[in-house]
Amino acid sequence: MSTFKTYLKILSAHKAYIAIYLVMMSALGVVIGLMSGTSTAEEFRPTSVSVAVIDRDNTELSQALAVRVANGNNVVEVADERRAIQDAVARDTVSYLLVIPQGWGDGLLDAAAGGTDAPSLETYISYQSGRGRLLDLEVTSYANALYGNAATLGGNAVEIVDATDAAWEESAETSIVQQATTPLPESLHVAAEFASYPLFASVTVCIAVLMASINQEPVLRRRLASPEHARNRSLSLLAACVTVALVAWAWNFGLQIVVLGADAVQSSPVQMALMGFALLVYSLVSAAAGFLVGQLGCSENASNAIANIFGMLLSFLGGAWTGLAILPDSIIAIAHFVPSYWTERALEGAAAMGSVSLESVTTLLGDIGICALFGVAVLLVGMAVGRSRGRTQAA
Repeated sequence: MSTFKTYLKILSAHKAYIAIYLVMMSALGVVIGLMSGTSTAEEFRPTSVSVAVIDRDNTELSQALAVRVANGNNVVEVADERRAIQDAVARDTVSYLLVIPQGWGDGLLDAAAGGTDAPSLETYISYQSGRGRLLDLEVTSYANALYGNAATLGGNAVEIVDATDAAWEESAETSIVQQATTPLPESLHVAAEFASYPLFASVTVCIAVLMASINQEPVLRRRLASPEHARNRSLSLLAACVTVALVAWAWNFGLQIVVLGADAVQSSPVQMALMGFALLVYSLVSAAAGFLVGQLGCSENASNAIANIFGMLLSFLGGAWTGLAILPDSIIAIAHFVPSYWTERALEGAAAMGSVSLESVTTLLGDIGICALFGVAVLLVGMAVGRSRGRTQAA
């Protein structure tokens, strides 16, 4: 017990690390969560798309189609040149670009009168977003409606457009389907994702610095000469590592609950429990990483560098800094081999859980379990390294 208290005294002597990595960085995560705001589902609003229309026909029908494309979307001016069109799509300036060829309007009227196929449109859709594809379906439907009304009403373009617009504006009443449970606030989700960095950095650097202090030559000799059994010394060190992880987790998650998730504790207790459990396991994995760094005999400066670099790298690969969906497939494949990825999956699943079921909870527990396996693997490596160093020092 006295050895354990000594370890805690050594940790408390490094207040700068605790203040910077744990207190300040955790508070920054909460601030980022507050700035992210909360999303509501009170009103349905269609997503706008960046579009461009090049009307080479300039008839009543083509102008009506151009208006339909621009309605509710962000219109971008693109020059009627092949190079400009290619650049707009390649650089993702627009998600959807429509070129209406010359003679399209008259060709549609003639095709409707003769019962033949309508002339085609020239469309360019961005490969980076599916929203352009959805808009293309809407444009095709509107063009088909123009064709159908032309076949029914004859060749009066104004009447065709008026009839098509009148039918198009008719809409069915919609409502938001209420979920069985209340999803967690987006602000809490963002803060929990950001917590992966301060958790890893603070736990790793504190444990590494502690082990660097007790592995100094004079201190190591006194420890080995102590009448205390080696097993008790190891258990005391393990207890100190777990204590650091628990304190870091309690501060991070407790701060998130107090500032961002007080209402969610009552409205979504299962999701909150899963989120807290995921962060707890990640904190213990960080403790195993700190134990490994300490066993490698890294200096205090080296421990700081490792904690920061790997903390930021793991947070990035986990998706805390940016969404993994925008990253290349090769980076996503690499992310599967880090514990932060599985932690972030569990956090995202808990935050978006619409209904609590055995299947959904089991899936998230599986992700958390994979993260825990990383911690076990790192711990075993640390123990192997420590055993090897112990034999070397004894020799």
